[in-house]
Amino acid sequence: MKNVFLLILLSLFVFSCNSVKKDQVKEKDQVKENPIKSDIFPDVLTLKNIAQNPEGIEYDKNDKTFLLSSLNATPIIKVNLDGTFKPFTSGEKFPMSTAGLQIDYKNNRLLATGFNGTELFDKDPATKGISHLRIYNLETGVIEKDINLSFLVPHANAYFANDIAVDNEGNVYISDWYARVIYKVDLDGTPSVFWSNETDIQSGPNGLDFHPDGYLLVSILNVTDKGLYSDYGLLKISLNDPKSAKIVDISNTAYTGFDGMVINSKGNLIGVTNNGKTPGGNTLMELSGKNGWQSAEVINSTEITASTTVAITPDNKHYVINQDFSNRTPETWTIERIKF
Repeated sequence: MKNVFLLILLSLFVFSCNSVKKDQVKEKDQVKENPIKSDIFPDVLTLKNIAQNPEGIEYDKNDKTFLLSSLNATPIIKVNLDGTFKPFTSGEKFPMSTAGLQIDYKNNRLLATGFNGTELFDKDPATKGISHLRIYNLETGVIEKDINLSFLVPHANAYFANDIAVDNEGNVYISDWYARVIYKVDLDGTPSVFWSNETDIQSGPNGLDFHPDGYLLVSILNVTDKGLYSDYGLLKISLNDPKSAKIVDISNTAYTGFDGMVINSKGNLIGVTNNGKTPGGNTLMELSGKNGWQSAEVINSTEITASTTVAITPDNKHYVINQDFSNRTPETWTIERIKF
């Protein structure tokens, strides 16, 4: 797949991984002694002196913090509402890039997609990367399980574990954008292939989330040479019958596929889409499903700075992590609240 976004990310990722030391996130520099945690939700949180390259963001309602993943294969970090932060995850046998994050409150777990970013983006056709599910204790950040997924589809061209969701029974679903499948891992840690794309839209699954009525909503898309989303669609996939996946009818042309996306407490879908004009020109959009998500309509949208996904608080505050891929070594990141 030709993907301008990932080619830009390639140069960013390889350069950053070669230039950032393992201890790049220095707690002593960023976390105040006995910091006072703010309960005020700011419009912008600014994180300085960090080369994290976060692709995923999640809000932890237990302690009112944000969690950010790391394309640079450094620890997932925990960010307070006052902008201070510290490394959170630990105990892995080897480092991996992380992308999508999902909290499973019922089972006290932080779920993260892991992949070999250096191998995936090295432009060597002989290397294909690898996809993992990494499971951490939500309170301590210590890894509990590290599950290889890509062995399930040995003939895929490449592997990129991207987004993640969990159902009411604790089953985890992971989209692999390059292998064009969705993996399933049950509560015991047994992996399987849940869904392969057999629709008329031959794209890879990217963003996904679990709907409490018993199905997944999944965004599939490609990216053109110009960095715009193409071959996109939104799917409704039944957990009991994934082969019956249906394309959700969305007539509004402003929707061009979602990267990261989350179902909010109203049952609406909030996601990051491309504006169809420029690479990195993104819009945060809200879709409302009709007739059990057989169709959907755009009810809110607003242009945002370049971002990949969104985190939503229990009272439906929307936060995006801004991504400036034109900067090869960014050390300042902003988490921005978006209001419709």
